[in-house]
Amino acid sequence: MIMQAARTARTEGRENTANETPHNSVPPQSHYARIAARPLDEEPWVERHEAIWLDGRVPHGYWDQPNNRRRFVRWLGQQLGIQSRHDWYHISTDDFKKNAGGGLLHHWRDSAISAVEDTYRDFDWKEWLFKVAPRRYWHDRRNHRTYMQWFGERLGIREPSDWYHVTNQDFRDHGGGAFLLCYDSTVSAAIKAYLPDYDWKEWMFDKTPKGFWDQRKNRRRYMLWLGNELGLKTREAWYALTTDDFKSNYGNQLLKRYGGSPVAALRDCFPRHTWHEWKFARVPAGFWSNLDNRRRYICWLGRKLKLKTLRDWRTVRRHDFVANCGGGLLFLYKSHWDVLTQCIPGLEREAAE
Repeated sequence: MIMQAARTARTEGRENTANETPHNSVPPQSHYARIAARPLDEEPWVERHEAIWLDGRVPHGYWDQPNNRRRFVRWLGQQLGIQSRHDWYHISTDDFKKNAGGGLLHHWRDSAISAVEDTYRDFDWKEWLFKVAPRRYWHDRRNHRTYMQWFGERLGIREPSDWYHVTNQDFRDHGGGAFLLCYDSTVSAAIKAYLPDYDWKEWMFDKTPKGFWDQRKNRRRYMLWLGNELGLKTREAWYALTTDDFKSNYGNQLLKRYGGSPVAALRDCFPRHTWHEWKFARVPAGFWSNLDNRRRYICWLGRKLKLKTLRDWRTVRRHDFVANCGGGLLFLYKSHWDVLTQCIPGLEREAAE
């Protein structure tokens, strides 16, 4: 009768605390809550007299029997306050060792995860949701794909382009922190390995891979893509390029490499073209302070206006500068004539004669 009373008390206790968090259990992480939880209420309760491991050494060969090992795991779940399958994701080898099960683990290659999976074979376990994935689990590329498929479903990924919004934190929140280490913690590398046939644009991810912009071919790829996005079909059209075009098209980090200068970016990526800095919306900082740059502009202006002799230069007026991208240069001089006489040798003497 004492045994029956104890059994009744334990049963009532489980029913009364079914909706409470046991004091010795670890609350599920927020993302674990989305895992299908399977109640354990209908699982056979392991009575004290069945837990013979609590009385000392078990009989020889006892742990060789799968049913005995699984009985221990069920009993361990009772001790840890396990209420559903997903609670097992918090299991550790220490839980076994602290509950007389340390010597048992070698039957599962010293893996608490293998013990749980062997006991509950009917559940679709996600190894990455345990505290630590099984040893060498991520060495198998097939597991990479399995994880990414599950991960994409959890995030509601429908199109390849949806992956551009995934961040390192998303991986960490979904048990993929260790997985991402296989790709040097680079989100784009993991996604490209998963979908290698898609034409990925690394700059559209939250972060570009380390050292990505160090390679000119990548900088050039971006610039060609940017030109296509902006509809820049001719070389002249590129002169309309602004810093805002970079910032609104995932190119802010690249632009910083050039000190915020679209001109410097174009000259680096398309070195065969002769770029005239004054034709852009803004010239690079300090450009007009360089006398060689001022002379370059004056030579170009002469060709543009078809000026062939010193006498022809005397016909140039201020509006010729303004109409031909030279308005900014005039701010350095009192008059346009001062610019001409400084940049064109012999012009002042010819004028005096």
